[in-house]
Amino acid sequence: MLWLRFVSPKVAKSTRAQQTAKSLSVVLQYAAAISHTLLILFPIYWMVISSFKTSQELLLPVPTLWPNEFVFSNYPNVLQKAPFALYFFNTIVSTFFIMLGEVGLGTFAAYGFSKGRFAGKNVLFVLVLGALMIPLQVTFVPIYVLISRLNWMNTFAGLIVPSLVSAYFVFMLRQNFLAVDDSYLDAGKVDGMGRVGAIIHVLIPMCAPTMITVSIISFINGWNSYFWPKMITTNDARRTIAVGIVYLRETFAGMETSNYNEMMAGAVMSIIPIVLLFLFLQKYIMTGFSKAAMK
Repeated sequence: MLWLRFVSPKVAKSTRAQQTAKSLSVVLQYAAAISHTLLILFPIYWMVISSFKTSQELLLPVPTLWPNEFVFSNYPNVLQKAPFALYFFNTIVSTFFIMLGEVGLGTFAAYGFSKGRFAGKNVLFVLVLGALMIPLQVTFVPIYVLISRLNWMNTFAGLIVPSLVSAYFVFMLRQNFLAVDDSYLDAGKVDGMGRVGAIIHVLIPMCAPTMITVSIISFINGWNSYFWPKMITTNDARRTIAVGIVYLRETFAGMETSNYNEMMAGAVMSIIPIVLLFLFLQKYIMTGFSKAAMK
């Protein structure tokens, strides 16, 4: 700070104030980031730690942040009490086809709304935007009645078909496709590609970050879906992992007992695929989200 000796006291005081304000701003930013991270991670930490506790310890008046005694039997107990392998299979199948439908159908719908030329295009797109304004819960009852009349209860069709189309993904992809110049598609057609070929070989590669982002969001939403699978599954045949965890509580624990530790063990097992997905694809995930945000 020797250079401050050669400037006026007012300028030196102003400079010190600016440096103090800048340092305070950095401290506040770090404090906000750390507190926000802790708020997000603490429920996950609590879930993992609780999965190694006894049911008695979980019911203590003063919660413990670390198990008094690690109990590893909660995990095999869960696997014995409920068919978690079947729950995982049902969740993987339904999530995969939901993602395939939302991304595939959304891509072709977005192409029509962005590059297509047909009467009523704007009116139809307004209707799609209108669907975003309707709460999802409002549609559950009529869809449930339809699924019931089609005898799709406890079936993969009942789990998958109502979620095959996402208005949000159609909107997101359309906005991205509008940024692609038509000359690229015309060049593809000159090379002998049809519309489908131009979409697959030209449009999708150019919008790959957004496609990756949409696929990831769709997968996570499908994997974590609870309310709809809960409505249409009444037995283990097509029950998903999210519903299975709650079923573990409702079926194997009465009013006199508590098996929240086993529920936490089941919850830990249910997030393992999502964690592995992030670990293996984090490079593509971060690139996809950042480039999609720049659009």
